[in-house]
Amino acid sequence: MFILDLFKIANITGAILVGKNLYINNICVDTRKNNIKNSLFIIIRGKNNINFLCFDAIKKGALAILTDKYLPINISQLIVKNSYYALTKIVSWLRRNTSTKFLSLTGSTGKTTVKEITANILRQSGKTLYNYANFNNEIGISYTLLKLYKYIYKFSVLEFGANNINDINYLSNLVKPDVACVTNLSISHLTGFKNFLNIIKCKGKIFKHLSSSGLVILNSNCIFNKFWEKYFWNKEKIFVSFKYIRKENYVSIRNLNVNSWGSFFTLVTCLGEINVYIKLLGIHNILNSLFASALSLSSSISLKDIKVGLESCKPIKGRLYPIYLNKNKIILDDTYNSNPRSLYYSIYFLNKFLGDKILVVGDMAELDYMSIYYHIKIGILIKKNFLINRVFSFGKYSFYISKYSLIGQHFWDIDNLVLNLKRIIKNSDKITILIKGSRFLCMEKIINYF
Repeated sequence: MFILDLFKIANITGAILVGKNLYINNICVDTRKNNIKNSLFIIIRGKNNINFLCFDAIKKGALAILTDKYLPINISQLIVKNSYYALTKIVSWLRRNTSTKFLSLTGSTGKTTVKEITANILRQSGKTLYNYANFNNEIGISYTLLKLYKYIYKFSVLEFGANNINDINYLSNLVKPDVACVTNLSISHLTGFKNFLNIIKCKGKIFKHLSSSGLVILNSNCIFNKFWEKYFWNKEKIFVSFKYIRKENYVSIRNLNVNSWGSFFTLVTCLGEINVYIKLLGIHNILNSLFASALSLSSSISLKDIKVGLESCKPIKGRLYPIYLNKNKIILDDTYNSNPRSLYYSIYFLNKFLGDKILVVGDMAELDYMSIYYHIKIGILIKKNFLINRVFSFGKYSFYISKYSLIGQHFWDIDNLVLNLKRIIKNSDKITILIKGSRFLCMEKIINYF
């Protein structure tokens, strides 16, 4: 916990102090929060009017304002050239002056789930900071790290998101993690990245700014580990493997048993083995659990705490979240987002269920010039590899999934889709429905009908 005065913050940010020097109990950036009182409020330019934000913060008890232009107010203000840049300077200072251990991770899919599981394990051993929901860009990470000002944390788990090639490099340099991990790679965000090579380059930058004693978590099956080795050749490593491997620096599994309620397996680590039952659905969540276990082992967490953390994790809404209409009729809410890899694994899981299996699918966004290709590919995979009864598609490109699966029906109207879905549910004795699509389609609207 820190209590700084405005003069010290001015030195950190290069600001000009106008008004009295005061001690600050907190630093905040959102007037909707309840921690404004006795704080320094940082105004970040955006959609909201600067004057409105300023007076709203003052009304709620802010002691001082940090802004990039002089304001006619009767409280102290720190004036900088760029308020966001000043925020990152404060965050960097907090990072350098805390004893918190920082674990960071990135990947094309699964990173939010790995972060949530890891945080759930680590909090068994001490107070843990992690970014809320998907606050994983430069602003979200900075907002999260501001909490270091008011609270003492033993651990910090941060997921890094990226839409452009330099995003991970920037975040890694800001945080300078003690432990870094890439969960997996797949085609996503091509609108920003343009090609898969740029995704590989971008994600690997998480290792570039590791602390001097930094540790690396790697997927043993990732063929791009050699590509990134220049960043971590002299660092300690832990490998994650879906196959049983009994080695000192490996985390793997054996005795795997998957059902529609969760997964049982024996977790194999350098500390020994322990039996675990997780309530997270899907084969990919077993791999996510292995990454979370490896990240936790890097922080000297016991096997008992790892087991408790894994088994107490609940399904996350929008990520294969089961909704039981009754014991024989299940909706799988996977509406948070979609890309080719995550959609494939979700369909793979749907295929394991007994009874009727219905896929309700929306577009996979940000695939740019590859959009039609990947939607056709998913349709062909359904036709060749899966025993799905029906495909209902909604959106622009998902039409190709319906067409090439040969069992599909495309809808341009969501109400009509729901009417047909209700009819199928009513007439089926046993049915599982997977609903998945990219964020912009808001496929959870279909969930709300039920």
